[in-house]
Amino acid sequence: MLPTAPPFLPVLGYLLHFVCQRPYICLLYDIYPDVAIALNVVPARHWSVRLWHLVNRHVWRNAAHIIVLSSTMEECITRHCPEVAPKVSIIHNWADPNRIVPIPKQHNWFAVKHQLTDVFTVLYSGNMGRCHDMGTLLETAIHLKDEPVQFVLIGDGAQRKACIEFVERYGLKNVLILPYQDKQDLPYSLTACDLALVSVSPNMEGLIAPSKFYSALASGRPVAVVCSPHSYLCQILADANCGQAFRNGDSAGLTEFIRTLMTHPELAEHMGQAGRQYLQKHFTPEVISQQYSKVFWNIVSKNLTDYELTRYGTDITTNQIADS
Repeated sequence: MLPTAPPFLPVLGYLLHFVCQRPYICLLYDIYPDVAIALNVVPARHWSVRLWHLVNRHVWRNAAHIIVLSSTMEECITRHCPEVAPKVSIIHNWADPNRIVPIPKQHNWFAVKHQLTDVFTVLYSGNMGRCHDMGTLLETAIHLKDEPVQFVLIGDGAQRKACIEFVERYGLKNVLILPYQDKQDLPYSLTACDLALVSVSPNMEGLIAPSKFYSALASGRPVAVVCSPHSYLCQILADANCGQAFRNGDSAGLTEFIRTLMTHPELAEHMGQAGRQYLQKHFTPEVISQQYSKVFWNIVSKNLTDYELTRYGTDITTNQIADS
């Protein structure tokens, strides 16, 4: 299995397949060159983009299977290469609910350390890159600067410096910006809040899938997502009844949602529990690993069957192979 991190790995799989006739699986964490185009790194009509799309189509057509992280990502690659649709599977990211366990803020050393126990806390934890909408979050902080709400931004990335400058420019005392936390501290930092925030820039839908969303579900806190209205995240939120999605730029809507949760803590608790239960049913390591295993076994069994047919001229069923 060859992920798109770095982006050229699936190309190596294609070359090995071409030389050695070995099957390979593409795991698309993100879609290039589309991400580079959306970030204005390269013009859409540049020769390198045309070449990259051409290479992608060859790689995808020759892959034994393609795994993507969301329904909108599936739509994106089948728009580029419709003939690969039958061999595309959606397998989401995951989070471990046994490691990330809801902890009341009063008993959470991270919340105590940063004085978050007695104030409604909104947490953004993860990459502050160009693929993420930090502006809507910061505008919301302006709306709530005179109310008992503390925003905590944990992470790093291309927009971190701009976020710090924004906070200083507007004198926002209700925004705390922290660096990435040690891995062993994540179960505490992720649960030191009353609302978890996830954001995706509008032109990034279908090109990336934020893994922080699944950790937010595991934390047992309601989730607010800033994204395009056609994002797959909107559907998950609706199915799980664990939060609310907001269009990019809708800081007013996000502000009112925060106020609603502040005045109705029972609603926040219900949403948090619902999100965690949804994750335990759909996005645990056990559930996701079974989905990967199914894809692998289908490919292995198919290739073994083809081998047996070539060698013996007989049809060997999958069950017979499994028993051998």
